[in-house]
Amino acid sequence: MELKRIYIELTNRCNLNCEMCFRHTWDTVEGDMDLELLRSIREQVKAFPTLKEVFFGGIGEPTIYPYFKEAVEMFAGYDLFMTSNGIMSEEKAKLVCEKFTEVYFSADQYHEDSQGVKDQLIKTFEIISDYHKQTHSPTPKVGIAYVLTKSNSEALFDIMKMMRHYGFHRLSLSHLQPINEKDADDIFYNRYENPEGKAYLEKIFTYRDIKINIPDMELKTERRCTFIDKGYIYVDAGGEVMSCYRLANSYDEYVFGDKKRVLKHSFGNVKENPLIAIIEGKDYQNFWNTVYNNQYPSCIDCDLRGGCSLVEDTKYDCYFNTPSCSDCLWVRNFIRCP
Repeated sequence: MELKRIYIELTNRCNLNCEMCFRHTWDTVEGDMDLELLRSIREQVKAFPTLKEVFFGGIGEPTIYPYFKEAVEMFAGYDLFMTSNGIMSEEKAKLVCEKFTEVYFSADQYHEDSQGVKDQLIKTFEIISDYHKQTHSPTPKVGIAYVLTKSNSEALFDIMKMMRHYGFHRLSLSHLQPINEKDADDIFYNRYENPEGKAYLEKIFTYRDIKINIPDMELKTERRCTFIDKGYIYVDAGGEVMSCYRLANSYDEYVFGDKKRVLKHSFGNVKENPLIAIIEGKDYQNFWNTVYNNQYPSCIDCDLRGGCSLVEDTKYDCYFNTPSCSDCLWVRNFIRCP
């Protein structure tokens, strides 16, 4: 594996409380990354000459990290990426403009505005749009991330009109990963035929000036993990090294109506062992090869699923792999990260 991008979770705290977020069922202690730990990571990544991109992301909102400016300056030699809810000060918005290569803003709350999001988000958009007009800079590239459900699908068209207004031309769609039974009934993807979903995609593709990354609407044979395939790794706020977003916390999820407990799986902590030793270690290398080569079962379409206890959590699969990725909705291109 050649490390191309590192995801650093500066904080797992957030300044919003979105209903669909799986922090409602997780058992993670909230907090910020220690500044000395961040400095240590900065030194450790020097061991990877292939590393070009640093992504400030995770479950929390990166811009509320107390040392956000210091973090940006610390990794200034890399291409900086971020996902954000856009609720930030003018000072931080200008910092994003000047220092980041690409940023995606989550717009899931834009149409409902149940948390007073819309006006604050527009303020951030205007700062970035004005920056582009004044400087003619191609960066930061701006995208919108949107979690698609049956109930919010029509609201997406208003968001795309808003994107045109501000000159944002990237849209990353993901389906919903349900955390409760109510949400499980609102998913816009199916195991099999989904004519409604396909017709919907035809409508959004009429916006030809917007580059749209789409999830699948029905189950496909292909299984690919973006984190594994592209050489990404994830370090959480406590220094734990994970393979991906999905296994970075313990929480409940519903896979086509079946409740499952996702168990956090760390391959080591950079406080105790160097990042390069963790990535090149036996445990991570075995996991990487298993997922990359698709050497694990497919629980989603298994005939024995109804009587199998292994699907209740991610500890093992029936090939004795641990952790289990066998019914991961990310590898089936239903759930997507920007």
